[in-house]
Amino acid sequence: MVQCAITRECDVSCMVWQAKNKILATGWEDGHIAIYSLNNQKLDCVYSNDKDHSGARLSFLMWNPMSSRLVSGDSAGVVRVWKSDSRGALSMYKQYKCNSATTAGVFSTAGHMQSRSDVLGHAFSPSFFYGTEDGKVYFADDLGHMTEVQALSSSVDCMKFYGDKSRLVIITRALLMVQLQVGDDGRVAPVMKVKLSIAGSGEKSIKQVVWAGPGLIAAASGENLVRLWNLASDENYTLSLSSAGRMVGRSDRIVSVAFNPVQRYLAAGTMEGKVALWRFVGELPSPVTTAAAEGGEGGEPVAQGSVKPEDWEPMAPAVTAKGAVTKVSWGPGRGLLCAGGSQGSSVLREDVLHRKISGSMVAIQLNSNLVRLERLDGDHFIQKCDINIRGIAVTETHLAVWNGSHCQVFEVQDSMCVAVSSHQTSAGCMAFSKDDSILRTVGSAVEICNYNGVVKKRISFSEGEGEPTHLDINGKFLAVATSNGQIKLFDLSKREAKTAGTNKNATGAPKQLGSSGKFVDSATGESLGSIRSIACNADGTRVSILSDHVHGALRMLEPDTRLHVYDADRDVVDNFNCTSRGRYPVSHFWDTEEPKLLACETTRIRAASSEAGGPGVAAPPAAAKEAADEGKEGEEGKDDEGKDGEDKSASEAQKQFIRTKQGDAAPTESEMEVLTLFVTTDFGVLMQDAFPLEAPFQALIGVQVPRLYFAGTKENEESGAGAGGAFGNGPFVMNRVLQDFIGLEDVDVDTRAALLDFSYYLTIGNMDEAHRAVKLIRNPSVWENMAHMCVKTKRLDVAEVCLGNMGHARGAAAVRLAKQEAEPEACIAAVAIQLGLIHDADRLYRECGRYDLLNQLYQASGFWDRALDVAETKDRIHLKTTHHHYAMHLEAIGDINGAVKHFELADTHRTEVPRMLFDLSQVSRDPKVLSKLEEYIAHSSDPELIKWWAGYCESIGQYDKARHFYHRAQNYFSLVRIACFNREIPRAKNIVEETNNAAAAYYLARYLEGMTEVQEAINYYAQSGCYNHAIRLAKNFGLDSELMSYAIKSRPSLMVECAVYFESKGEFEKAVQLYQKGGDIPKALDLCFKAGSQGRTSMFEVLKNIANDLDDQTSPQTVARCAEFFIEHGQFEKAVQLFMTGKRYVRAIDLCMQHKVKLTDEMVEGLTPPKETPPEGTSAADAAAMEEERLETLRALAKACKKQGAFQLACKKFTQAGDRVKAMKCLLKSGDTKNITYYANVSRNREIYVLAANYLQSLDWQNDPKTMKDIVLFYTKAKAWEQLSTFFDSYAQMEIDEYRDYEKALEALKKAATYMVKARTPDKEHLLANLQQRIYHIEQFVTARLNAKDDPAAMVRICHALLEQQDVESALRVGDCFALLIEFYHGQKNYDAAYKLIENMRSRQIVLHPYLEQDMIEEVHRMVGVPLVSEAAGDDGEVDDDVAEELDEEVDEVVSDEDEGDFKFGGK
Repeated sequence: MVQCAITRECDVSCMVWQAKNKILATGWEDGHIAIYSLNNQKLDCVYSNDKDHSGARLSFLMWNPMSSRLVSGDSAGVVRVWKSDSRGALSMYKQYKCNSATTAGVFSTAGHMQSRSDVLGHAFSPSFFYGTEDGKVYFADDLGHMTEVQALSSSVDCMKFYGDKSRLVIITRALLMVQLQVGDDGRVAPVMKVKLSIAGSGEKSIKQVVWAGPGLIAAASGENLVRLWNLASDENYTLSLSSAGRMVGRSDRIVSVAFNPVQRYLAAGTMEGKVALWRFVGELPSPVTTAAAEGGEGGEPVAQGSVKPEDWEPMAPAVTAKGAVTKVSWGPGRGLLCAGGSQGSSVLREDVLHRKISGSMVAIQLNSNLVRLERLDGDHFIQKCDINIRGIAVTETHLAVWNGSHCQVFEVQDSMCVAVSSHQTSAGCMAFSKDDSILRTVGSAVEICNYNGVVKKRISFSEGEGEPTHLDINGKFLAVATSNGQIKLFDLSKREAKTAGTNKNATGAPKQLGSSGKFVDSATGESLGSIRSIACNADGTRVSILSDHVHGALRMLEPDTRLHVYDADRDVVDNFNCTSRGRYPVSHFWDTEEPKLLACETTRIRAASSEAGGPGVAAPPAAAKEAADEGKEGEEGKDDEGKDGEDKSASEAQKQFIRTKQGDAAPTESEMEVLTLFVTTDFGVLMQDAFPLEAPFQALIGVQVPRLYFAGTKENEESGAGAGGAFGNGPFVMNRVLQDFIGLEDVDVDTRAALLDFSYYLTIGNMDEAHRAVKLIRNPSVWENMAHMCVKTKRLDVAEVCLGNMGHARGAAAVRLAKQEAEPEACIAAVAIQLGLIHDADRLYRECGRYDLLNQLYQASGFWDRALDVAETKDRIHLKTTHHHYAMHLEAIGDINGAVKHFELADTHRTEVPRMLFDLSQVSRDPKVLSKLEEYIAHSSDPELIKWWAGYCESIGQYDKARHFYHRAQNYFSLVRIACFNREIPRAKNIVEETNNAAAAYYLARYLEGMTEVQEAINYYAQSGCYNHAIRLAKNFGLDSELMSYAIKSRPSLMVECAVYFESKGEFEKAVQLYQKGGDIPKALDLCFKAGSQGRTSMFEVLKNIANDLDDQTSPQTVARCAEFFIEHGQFEKAVQLFMTGKRYVRAIDLCMQHKVKLTDEMVEGLTPPKETPPEGTSAADAAAMEEERLETLRALAKACKKQGAFQLACKKFTQAGDRVKAMKCLLKSGDTKNITYYANVSRNREIYVLAANYLQSLDWQNDPKTMKDIVLFYTKAKAWEQLSTFFDSYAQMEIDEYRDYEKALEALKKAATYMVKARTPDKEHLLANLQQRIYHIEQFVTARLNAKDDPAAMVRICHALLEQQDVESALRVGDCFALLIEFYHGQKNYDAAYKLIENMRSRQIVLHPYLEQDMIEEVHRMVGVPLVSEAAGDDGEVDDDVAEELDEEVDEVVSDEDEGDFKFGGK
């Protein structure tokens, strides 16, 4: 609706509303700045300036968050900071000049700048950024500081500040989106650059950019759509004008955009003068507290989240004056939009319809200036007002309407209103009190004035408490909520004491009840959101509150799904969460007398609607989301007023039954829903009842026990008088009786109180108190209500009492039967069924998982589709039964085709379909029905059906048709039977030969036997598998050849029977074979031995075949007898196998030892006695003896394996016998080093460690470091210190002999001495002294070698001293000492000394060439003049004491079985 217009000769270029006040700043093409204040439904100009920006187009205007500064920029490059007062008047504060035209600006909220603004308020303003035509970005503040921070390649089109990440977002003329990280000092760093994709970018560009949510940017780009970018998730999408309605043309283009965070409206101005609107109906990210910093157009979006195109719902577009809407901007609060363009500016306002009830008077706003007044007795009329209504208040006698600047008060008479007063006021909220006063919120106070607007008293609020924003009166109690979340309660019937100095005729303000409360979480102390509306209860102890979550600096509102209740007695805020119901509250009303009873209207959350609705359930209309709390359209269930309680209950149950049967959603899935709740200190907020809003109801107005009142429409209602003719069908006041008062609407006060207590106790689940409350009431509807509640609370015992008081005999019987069920829910469901609560029974059966009973419920109720669905998904065991019952139902109603289909699905069609069609043919006497049965069977492929029909045809003599259907059913037996009946023997034989059917062959054989065709009968008996009959005939007629062939194929008992027959006739081979096949092995063996004793050698092979079939199930005596037979005939291996089979392990082992039967792996495993649990009752001694016998057997087996050279098997068996040492000795003989090492590691036995280490010394351990490591490890684990010392001694000698490495030898000898200290050998001291002496000599020699270069004299002295030692040869090779001296003297040219040493070596019989180079020897002899005589190499250079060979010899030494001694190895 166009409220006012601003018209000038030039175009408006920019405009912006203040964040807190209704003040609009406008900038024009000619540099004109004007500030307008919206008062009295018109725009008043409070400031204008044509000089400072004269002639230069205003490119941007922006208010700071506190509205204390206005920053303007123009095309001349001038940026001015204006100081603003409370009215909006401006004064120049600072000015900046740059070399290019300014294009955009934005306030920064980064770092300490924002903190300073928050603390000092109007004294300071946050710093800001602005951009220019040449791509420069500047950072400035209101203190005269300005600096360039970034240079871009093209003009800056728009700027936004992304406070969540402290980033400056810039979009350039080249469609480049740049994100700059902003530091606390204003310095920026590039973070991201993205090229934007816009159709027709050559002529189209970004016209306007605004925040459309937390982290979400919306842009008008001159296209027929709005582009949105989500900076938080890096996603983008569009909103097309095609979704905005028919009023907007498809060729229209969007040139401006604005977002209202309070109502979540997105407005887009078009070239054709339209304003397209969308409402955000999606789910926002996690909310922040209401203490979040405020922000204007450049505000900070705190939260992040993913928003989808489906979250935006189109609204009806608005039409402005002619011309393009080049600029749109939302005003403060709700529903105020300014649209400007070349033809001027317009202010658009949204009208919200209000409804109020007071006593018996109800006021319903019909449009912007019409109110319908209606009394609860039915009288109503329409009153026209002179102002556009923004709020209404009503009493029994008066009506007040206001619009934020003006108020009109009317006196209500019989069928009209008389104007009382009209006065100016800026009040945002008003209410009547019982003392003929009006209470209104103005500024920081609640004013109490008379009907003429004269203030009588004031209730002031401090700055910390905030300004009063909401008030509500219930009786004599007043509740007030402030902008800072403070909640105060007052008693209007009492006054505060007057303070000194006040007027003696003045009375005090209303008395406050208790202290102020805070709308915060009692656990965390955090704010619960922004208060949307409040309501006070009847005794002034509680205040119900609806609130919104506030998101980010944009202060984007999202409805809270909780209904909050402030408890003044406890000073805490309780809540009832509607999230589980997929809803949020939109209006709430307390009963005027009962302080515990609260009614609330809720609407479905869009996300919940789309998820829970499913097919056929529409998403909620957008209007229900935001305006339902203000009285917009909704739905409510029908009222059955005028019927008695029992009829109403039955009607409700019937409605529910019909809805469920028709497949509709459950009642709670309605778009709108009404909840009744009880609020107490002990139990908090509890839901008492919930029901959907259905036509004709539209919205909840209030609650007055025993009724709820709604606004609704009535059909065929006569039109109202005057201006109300267009509202003849409503909305009117309608009512619905509370559930527990049905049939008791007009009871006395005491009964009403009892019913309220009854309802309350039912709600908290105290069935005993509920029963006491109404035990004297005989109205069946009360007991029925209690029975319904028993279904909810699952109180079967109380339900039985209720049904008795109702006189419901069938229901009482159902209770008794229900007690047999194990699940409580199933018992209660049975009661619910008797009460007609089909939906509740459905829910209860699902809760307890009794889908079988749910299936039965659906079947009994006629919900066959649902029954089949449950059987298909949850109760598959009864799926076929359900199909069968459904088929029977369809048969009963005459749906033959459907019955046939479901009989087939039930797999009962073989009997049921013929029965049904045959019975139908008998009843109807219509041959077509029987032909239909024949046609059905003819098209069927079910053999049973075809066989049945063939039998039917045979019974009536139609043999050709019978043969045809028998053949289709492949019932060859019946075909042969018919052929034999008709004496068609060749045909019968052909059928048997072609089909090889056993039953047919048997029938033919019986027929031929009756005709004395014996040979053919025997053949057909055999073909049918009935060998007993074939054998019978063969024996009777002496056909022995056929008898043997059939006997082999027959069952064992027949084989034995035939074997006896052949034995009696002396045919032993056949008899033995049959005895064996028949399982009588002893008899077969006896016959073999008997025949063998008679000289029949052919029986030997037969006996071998029998022996192959013997197993552990054969008796031991039989096995032993066969084995002895094989021993007698030299078949020892076969005898061993038989002894194994008979578990005579010792005898088998002895046989292997005596006759050298090769023991294989399989034989060894077979000869291993299993470890068995002794039978119950076996004594410990007997069990030990049994175990010892098993171990002796294992030892004998191991020795046998060892004797045959199977050392691995012997090791395994010795291990199983528990003798690991012998097992290790066997393993040593195998020479398997890997297994020896592994076995030693797992055995953890000292003796085994020593054996393993001794064995490893026999290997080439000198060249294998791992073997050396294992030797040391095993000796160490065995604590065999003497052997370990000897090993290191050998290692030292090896280093000396092989490598002349005396350093390593010295280290090894020291280790040998260390371990010798730990040894416990008798000659330990002698051995240790010997080691110490050798260590000393080697240390001397090593020292001498080290001094050869640095101290030759010391080297010579040490070597000569060593050579003089008598026992030095036990420690080192003397030749090495001589060689060291000779090499030294040779190097010193002292050939004489060298020659003497050489001669000394010869005198000691030391061969020279292992120690000295031949060239050196020749040179020394030549220099001393002594000829060199060639010498034959002695045998000293060869080591004769080969340790490895000695070890091998010792390992290979055979140890006798009687003396299993340890292996001993020498040290070297």
